[in-house]
Amino acid sequence: MAKFIIWLRVAIVIGGLYLLSQMTSVYLPIILAVVAAFILNPLVNMLTSVRLWPFNLNISRGMASFLAIIAAGVVFLLVVTLIFAPFIREFNLFVGSLPELVQKMQDFAGVVELKTSSVDLPANLRNLIDQSMAGVAAYIAAVAKTVLNVTLGLATKIVELVVVPVLTFYFLRDWRELRDFILAALPHSSRANGKKIVEEMSLVISGYIRGQVTLSVIIGGLVFSGMYFLNVNYPLVLGLLATITETIPIIGPIIGAAPAVFFAYLISPALAVKVIVFYVIIHQMENHILVPNVMGHTIDLHPVTVIISLLVGGELLGIAGMILAVPVVALLKVFLRHIWFHD
Repeated sequence: MAKFIIWLRVAIVIGGLYLLSQMTSVYLPIILAVVAAFILNPLVNMLTSVRLWPFNLNISRGMASFLAIIAAGVVFLLVVTLIFAPFIREFNLFVGSLPELVQKMQDFAGVVELKTSSVDLPANLRNLIDQSMAGVAAYIAAVAKTVLNVTLGLATKIVELVVVPVLTFYFLRDWRELRDFILAALPHSSRANGKKIVEEMSLVISGYIRGQVTLSVIIGGLVFSGMYFLNVNYPLVLGLLATITETIPIIGPIIGAAPAVFFAYLISPALAVKVIVFYVIIHQMENHILVPNVMGHTIDLHPVTVIISLLVGGELLGIAGMILAVPVVALLKVFLRHIWFHD
Protein backbone atom coordinates (compact mmCIF):
# COMPACT_ATOMS: atom_id res chain seq x y z
CA MET A 1 0.00 0.00 0.00
CA ALA A 2 2.85 2.37 0.86
CA LYS A 3 4.50 1.77 -2.51
CA PHE A 4 1.18 2.40 -4.25
CA ILE A 5 0.83 5.77 -2.51
CA ILE A 6 4.39 6.72 -3.49
CA TRP A 7 3.81 5.83 -7.13
CA LEU A 8 0.47 7.64 -7.05
CA ARG A 9 2.19 10.81 -5.85
CA VAL A 10 4.85 10.46 -8.55
CA ALA A 11 2.12 10.05 -11.18
CA ILE A 12 0.29 13.13 -9.86
CA VAL A 13 3.50 15.20 -10.02
CA ILE A 14 4.27 14.02 -13.57
CA GLY A 15 0.70 14.68 -14.64
CA GLY A 16 0.79 18.13 -13.08
CA LEU A 17 4.05 18.99 -14.85
CA TYR A 18 2.58 17.79 -18.14
CA LEU A 19 -0.51 19.97 -17.68
CA LEU A 20 1.69 22.96 -16.86
CA SER A 21 3.72 22.35 -20.03
CA GLN A 22 0.49 22.53 -22.04
CA MET A 23 -0.64 25.80 -20.44
CA THR A 24 2.26 28.12 -21.20
CA SER A 25 -0.10 31.08 -21.73
CA VAL A 26 -0.82 31.24 -17.99
CA TYR A 27 2.83 31.57 -16.97
CA LEU A 28 3.25 35.29 -17.62
CA PRO A 29 0.37 36.56 -15.40
CA ILE A 30 1.34 34.20 -12.57
CA ILE A 31 5.04 35.10 -12.72
CA LEU A 32 4.26 38.83 -12.82
CA ALA A 33 1.84 38.46 -9.91
CA VAL A 34 4.41 36.56 -7.83
CA VAL A 35 7.07 39.19 -8.59
CA ALA A 36 4.67 42.02 -7.69
CA ALA A 37 3.68 40.25 -4.46
CA PHE A 38 7.30 39.86 -3.35
CA ILE A 39 8.01 43.51 -4.17
CA LEU A 40 4.92 44.81 -2.34
CA ASN A 41 5.11 42.46 0.65
CA PRO A 42 7.37 44.75 2.77
CA LEU A 43 4.89 47.60 2.22
CA VAL A 44 1.99 45.35 3.26
CA ASN A 45 3.88 44.26 6.39
CA MET A 46 4.57 47.90 7.25
CA LEU A 47 0.91 48.88 6.81
CA THR A 48 -0.31 46.02 9.00
CA SER A 49 1.97 47.22 11.80
CA VAL A 50 0.47 50.74 11.75
CA ARG A 51 -2.19 51.55 14.35
CA LEU A 52 -5.04 53.80 13.28
CA TRP A 53 -5.39 56.80 15.57
CA PRO A 54 -7.61 57.44 17.55
CA PHE A 55 -9.18 53.95 17.31
CA ASN A 56 -5.94 52.10 18.17
CA LEU A 57 -6.74 49.46 15.53
CA ASN A 58 -4.44 47.65 13.12
CA ILE A 59 -5.05 47.62 9.39
CA SER A 60 -6.06 44.13 8.27
CA ARG A 61 -3.78 42.30 5.85
CA GLY A 62 -6.53 42.31 3.23
CA MET A 63 -6.93 46.09 3.42
CA ALA A 64 -3.15 46.58 3.50
CA SER A 65 -2.83 44.42 0.37
CA PHE A 66 -5.53 46.45 -1.35
CA LEU A 67 -3.87 49.77 -0.43
CA ALA A 68 -0.47 48.49 -1.60
CA ILE A 69 -1.91 47.49 -4.99
CA ILE A 70 -3.63 50.88 -5.33
CA ALA A 71 -0.32 52.63 -4.56
CA ALA A 72 1.46 50.43 -7.10
CA GLY A 73 -1.25 51.24 -9.65
CA VAL A 74 -0.76 54.98 -9.12
CA VAL A 75 3.01 54.60 -9.57
CA PHE A 76 2.42 52.50 -12.69
CA LEU A 77 0.14 55.17 -14.20
CA LEU A 78 2.75 57.85 -13.50
CA VAL A 79 5.41 55.72 -15.19
CA VAL A 80 3.14 55.14 -18.19
CA THR A 81 2.38 58.86 -18.46
CA LEU A 82 5.90 60.18 -17.98
CA ILE A 83 8.02 57.42 -19.54
CA PHE A 84 6.01 54.90 -21.53
CA ALA A 85 4.27 57.38 -23.85
CA PRO A 86 7.58 58.99 -24.97
CA PHE A 87 9.05 55.49 -25.27
CA ILE A 88 6.26 54.44 -27.65
CA ARG A 89 6.97 57.45 -29.86
CA GLU A 90 10.69 56.69 -29.88
CA PHE A 91 10.06 52.99 -30.46
CA ASN A 92 7.87 53.81 -33.47
CA LEU A 93 10.73 55.88 -34.90
CA PHE A 94 13.08 52.96 -34.27
CA VAL A 95 10.78 50.48 -36.04
CA GLY A 96 10.39 52.89 -38.96
CA SER A 97 14.16 53.15 -39.32
CA LEU A 98 14.76 49.38 -39.28
CA PRO A 99 15.03 49.04 -43.09
CA GLU A 100 17.66 51.79 -43.13
CA LEU A 101 19.53 50.14 -40.23
CA VAL A 102 19.50 46.78 -42.01
CA GLN A 103 20.87 48.43 -45.15
CA LYS A 104 23.64 50.13 -43.16
CA MET A 105 24.50 46.82 -41.53
CA GLN A 106 24.70 45.17 -44.95
CA ASP A 107 26.98 47.98 -46.16
CA PHE A 108 29.15 47.57 -43.06
CA ALA A 109 29.36 43.81 -43.66
CA GLY A 110 30.37 44.49 -47.27
CA VAL A 111 33.14 46.85 -46.17
CA VAL A 112 34.47 44.30 -43.66
CA GLU A 113 34.38 41.56 -46.27
CA LEU A 114 36.19 43.79 -48.80
CA LYS A 115 38.92 44.69 -46.30
CA THR A 116 39.47 41.09 -45.22
CA SER A 117 39.65 39.92 -48.83
CA SER A 118 42.72 42.11 -49.35
CA VAL A 119 44.52 40.58 -46.36
CA ASP A 120 46.37 37.27 -46.58
CA LEU A 121 44.42 35.13 -44.10
CA PRO A 122 44.34 31.36 -43.54
CA ALA A 123 41.64 29.63 -45.60
CA ASN A 124 39.72 28.46 -42.53
CA LEU A 125 39.62 31.95 -41.01
CA ARG A 126 38.57 33.51 -44.34
CA ASN A 127 35.73 30.99 -44.71
CA LEU A 128 34.60 31.76 -41.17
CA ILE A 129 34.56 35.51 -41.85
CA ASP A 130 32.72 35.05 -45.16
CA GLN A 131 30.08 32.89 -43.50
CA SER A 132 29.68 35.37 -40.65
CA MET A 133 29.28 38.34 -42.95
CA ALA A 134 26.82 36.44 -45.14
CA GLY A 135 24.64 35.78 -42.11
CA VAL A 136 24.69 39.32 -40.70
CA ALA A 137 21.90 40.70 -42.87
CA ALA A 138 19.69 37.68 -42.23
CA TYR A 139 20.35 37.99 -38.50
CA ILE A 140 19.45 41.69 -38.40
CA ALA A 141 16.29 41.02 -40.39
CA ALA A 142 15.38 38.23 -37.96
CA VAL A 143 15.95 40.55 -35.00
CA ALA A 144 13.71 43.19 -36.57
CA LYS A 145 11.01 40.58 -37.17
CA THR A 146 11.33 39.38 -33.58
CA VAL A 147 10.96 42.93 -32.24
CA LEU A 148 7.77 43.41 -34.21
CA ASN A 149 6.39 40.00 -33.20
CA VAL A 150 7.11 40.65 -29.53
CA THR A 151 5.38 44.03 -29.73
CA LEU A 152 2.28 42.50 -31.31
CA GLY A 153 2.43 39.60 -28.87
CA LEU A 154 2.43 41.95 -25.88
CA ALA A 155 -0.63 43.69 -27.28
CA THR A 156 -2.50 40.37 -27.36
CA LYS A 157 -1.47 39.67 -23.75
CA ILE A 158 -3.14 42.78 -22.33
CA VAL A 159 -6.34 40.91 -21.49
CA GLU A 160 -4.38 38.21 -19.66
CA LEU A 161 -2.40 40.83 -17.73
CA VAL A 162 -5.64 42.26 -16.29
CA VAL A 163 -5.70 39.34 -13.84
CA VAL A 164 -2.26 40.25 -12.45
CA PRO A 165 -3.56 42.72 -9.79
CA VAL A 166 -6.19 40.18 -8.70
CA LEU A 167 -3.63 37.39 -8.34
CA THR A 168 -1.23 39.77 -6.59
CA PHE A 169 -3.92 40.70 -4.06
CA TYR A 170 -4.60 37.07 -3.15
CA PHE A 171 -0.90 36.20 -3.01
CA LEU A 172 -0.34 39.10 -0.61
CA ARG A 173 -3.40 38.51 1.54
CA ASP A 174 -3.41 34.72 1.69
CA TRP A 175 0.29 33.85 1.53
CA ARG A 176 0.25 32.02 4.88
CA GLU A 177 -2.88 30.07 3.94
CA LEU A 178 -1.32 29.10 0.60
CA ARG A 179 1.85 28.00 2.38
CA ASP A 180 -0.10 25.92 4.89
CA PHE A 181 -2.13 24.37 2.06
CA ILE A 182 1.08 23.23 0.38
CA LEU A 183 2.53 21.93 3.64
CA ALA A 184 -0.67 20.00 4.38
CA ALA A 185 0.14 17.72 1.42
CA LEU A 186 3.31 16.57 3.21
CA PRO A 187 3.47 13.83 5.83
CA HIS A 188 3.12 15.24 9.33
CA SER A 189 6.72 14.30 10.20
CA SER A 190 8.04 16.31 7.23
CA ARG A 191 6.05 19.50 7.73
CA ALA A 192 8.55 21.21 10.03
CA ASN A 193 11.35 20.72 7.52
CA GLY A 194 8.97 21.66 4.70
CA LYS A 195 8.14 24.92 6.47
CA LYS A 196 11.86 25.73 6.78
CA ILE A 197 12.32 25.06 3.06
CA VAL A 198 9.39 27.27 2.05
CA GLU A 199 10.50 30.12 4.34
CA GLU A 200 14.11 29.98 3.12
CA MET A 201 12.94 29.84 -0.51
CA SER A 202 10.75 32.86 0.18
CA LEU A 203 13.70 34.80 1.61
CA VAL A 204 15.94 33.88 -1.33
CA ILE A 205 13.44 34.72 -4.05
CA SER A 206 12.17 37.92 -2.39
CA GLY A 207 15.72 39.19 -1.90
CA TYR A 208 16.62 38.29 -5.47
CA ILE A 209 13.54 39.91 -7.01
CA ARG A 210 13.79 43.16 -5.05
CA GLY A 211 17.53 43.37 -5.64
CA GLN A 212 17.22 42.59 -9.34
CA VAL A 213 14.44 45.14 -9.85
CA THR A 214 16.52 47.78 -8.06
CA LEU A 215 19.60 46.96 -10.16
CA SER A 216 17.63 46.95 -13.41
CA VAL A 217 16.02 50.33 -12.73
CA ILE A 218 19.36 51.91 -11.74
CA ILE A 219 21.23 50.52 -14.76
CA GLY A 220 18.39 51.40 -17.13
CA GLY A 221 18.32 54.97 -15.83
CA LEU A 222 22.10 55.32 -16.11
CA VAL A 223 22.12 53.95 -19.67
CA PHE A 224 19.30 56.26 -20.74
CA SER A 225 21.10 59.28 -19.23
CA GLY A 226 24.44 58.30 -20.77
CA MET A 227 23.02 57.69 -24.25
CA TYR A 228 21.01 60.92 -24.07
CA PHE A 229 24.02 63.08 -23.16
CA LEU A 230 26.23 61.28 -25.72
CA ASN A 231 23.58 62.01 -28.38
CA VAL A 232 23.13 58.36 -29.33
CA ASN A 233 19.86 57.66 -31.14
CA TYR A 234 16.95 56.02 -29.29
CA PRO A 235 18.16 56.52 -25.68
CA LEU A 236 14.80 55.43 -24.21
CA VAL A 237 14.81 52.21 -26.23
CA LEU A 238 18.40 51.50 -25.19
CA GLY A 239 17.60 52.31 -21.56
CA LEU A 240 14.64 49.93 -21.53
CA LEU A 241 16.73 47.27 -23.26
CA ALA A 242 19.41 47.65 -20.58
CA THR A 243 16.72 47.36 -17.89
CA ILE A 244 15.47 44.09 -19.36
CA THR A 245 18.85 42.52 -20.15
CA GLU A 246 20.13 43.40 -16.68
CA THR A 247 17.94 40.54 -15.43
CA ILE A 248 20.21 38.10 -17.33
CA PRO A 249 23.37 37.55 -15.24
CA ILE A 250 26.87 37.85 -16.75
CA ILE A 251 25.91 38.12 -20.44
CA GLY A 252 22.93 40.47 -20.06
CA PRO A 253 24.98 43.70 -19.97
CA ILE A 254 26.84 42.62 -23.13
CA ILE A 255 23.54 41.97 -24.94
CA GLY A 256 22.25 45.37 -23.83
CA ALA A 257 25.43 47.20 -24.87
CA ALA A 258 25.75 45.78 -28.40
CA PRO A 259 22.89 47.79 -30.00
CA ALA A 260 24.12 51.00 -28.35
CA VAL A 261 27.62 50.52 -29.77
CA PHE A 262 26.13 49.77 -33.19
CA PHE A 263 23.91 52.88 -33.20
CA ALA A 264 26.87 54.99 -32.06
CA TYR A 265 29.09 53.54 -34.80
CA LEU A 266 26.52 54.57 -37.41
CA ILE A 267 27.12 58.15 -36.27
CA SER A 268 30.90 57.93 -35.90
CA PRO A 269 33.56 55.40 -34.79
CA ALA A 270 34.75 57.89 -32.15
CA LEU A 271 31.28 57.94 -30.59
CA ALA A 272 31.24 54.13 -30.59
CA VAL A 273 34.48 54.15 -28.58
CA LYS A 274 32.93 56.59 -26.08
CA VAL A 275 29.89 54.32 -25.72
CA ILE A 276 32.12 51.28 -25.13
CA VAL A 277 34.04 53.18 -22.44
CA PHE A 278 30.73 54.27 -20.87
CA TYR A 279 29.44 50.69 -20.69
CA VAL A 280 32.74 49.43 -19.26
CA ILE A 281 32.52 52.05 -16.49
CA ILE A 282 28.88 51.13 -15.80
CA HIS A 283 29.78 47.44 -15.68
CA GLN A 284 32.65 48.02 -13.24
CA MET A 285 30.49 50.22 -11.02
CA GLU A 286 27.78 47.55 -11.07
CA ASN A 287 30.15 44.72 -10.11
CA HIS A 288 32.07 46.55 -7.39
CA ILE A 289 29.47 48.91 -5.89
CA LEU A 290 25.88 48.10 -6.83
CA VAL A 291 25.80 44.29 -6.74
CA PRO A 292 27.58 43.90 -3.35
CA ASN A 293 25.32 46.50 -1.72
CA VAL A 294 22.02 45.67 -3.43
CA MET A 295 22.21 41.90 -3.95
CA GLY A 296 24.71 40.86 -1.27
CA HIS A 297 24.90 37.06 -1.13
CA THR A 298 21.22 36.46 -1.85
CA ILE A 299 21.83 33.79 -4.49
CA ASP A 300 25.39 32.64 -3.66
CA LEU A 301 25.89 30.57 -6.82
CA HIS A 302 29.25 29.86 -8.45
CA PRO A 303 29.71 31.63 -11.84
CA VAL A 304 30.04 28.25 -13.57
CA THR A 305 26.65 27.23 -12.15
CA VAL A 306 25.16 30.52 -13.34
CA ILE A 307 26.52 30.08 -16.88
CA ILE A 308 25.31 26.48 -17.15
CA SER A 309 21.87 27.45 -15.85
CA LEU A 310 21.71 30.28 -18.42
CA LEU A 311 22.57 27.87 -21.24
CA VAL A 312 19.93 25.36 -20.11
CA GLY A 313 17.30 28.05 -19.56
CA GLY A 314 18.00 29.62 -22.94
CA GLU A 315 17.71 26.24 -24.66
CA LEU A 316 14.38 25.46 -22.97
CA LEU A 317 12.57 28.82 -22.96
CA GLY A 318 14.74 31.32 -24.84
CA ILE A 319 15.22 34.76 -23.25
CA ALA A 320 12.52 34.07 -20.64
CA GLY A 321 14.39 30.92 -19.64
CA MET A 322 17.63 32.86 -19.22
CA ILE A 323 15.87 35.40 -16.99
CA LEU A 324 14.28 32.69 -14.84
CA ALA A 325 17.25 30.29 -14.79
CA VAL A 326 19.24 31.76 -11.89
CA PRO A 327 16.37 32.17 -9.37
CA VAL A 328 15.08 28.68 -10.24
CA VAL A 329 18.52 27.14 -9.67
CA ALA A 330 18.85 29.10 -6.41
CA LEU A 331 15.52 27.67 -5.21
CA LEU A 332 16.59 24.20 -6.33
CA LYS A 333 19.79 24.62 -4.31
CA VAL A 334 17.76 25.38 -1.17
CA PHE A 335 15.50 22.39 -1.81
CA LEU A 336 18.37 19.96 -2.39
CA ARG A 337 20.29 21.21 0.64
CA HIS A 338 17.35 20.38 2.90
CA ILE A 339 16.13 17.20 1.20
CA TRP A 340 19.16 15.53 -0.38
CA PHE A 341 21.72 16.40 2.28
CA HIS A 342 19.37 16.61 5.25
CA ASP A 343 20.49 14.42 8.09
